[in-house]
Amino acid sequence: MRIYGLALPALAAAVLATSGALAAPSGEPSAATRASAVAVVEQFFKTINARQFAKTCNLMSVRFFRENHVPDKRACALGLAAVFTMYPTISFRITGVSTDGELTVVRTVANGAPGRITLLREGGSLKIVSVKG
Repeated sequence: MRIYGLALPALAAAVLATSGALAAPSGEPSAATRASAVAVVEQFFKTINARQFAKTCNLMSVRFFRENHVPDKRACALGLAAVFTMYPTISFRITGVSTDGELTVVRTVANGAPGRITLLREGGSLKIVSVKG
């Protein structure tokens, strides 16, 4: 699921789209990292479903904004609102958590489509770097 297009339509498309096989990362995260990653990903889907897009954008890393050419959190929230305001609730489940170097990868199934959300530590907390599916 790759998410933000203008960079936001890409974010929206990512949350909704499926892709081919997703490579599984290699390592096992600590219990604390696993719990934090799961909490961030759950919050990600819950804030989209609740139409709290500013909160969704607060979960994104600086790297996410840079790589997806999203200028700021306001543009992020406006893009998500444009795409998800009338979108039905996203049903999701977390199927696994692993690490790959500095990244933590959470495997998900959203509305039946497999995907992964990649996070990294930024300012002491985990933030979303990418959403792919």
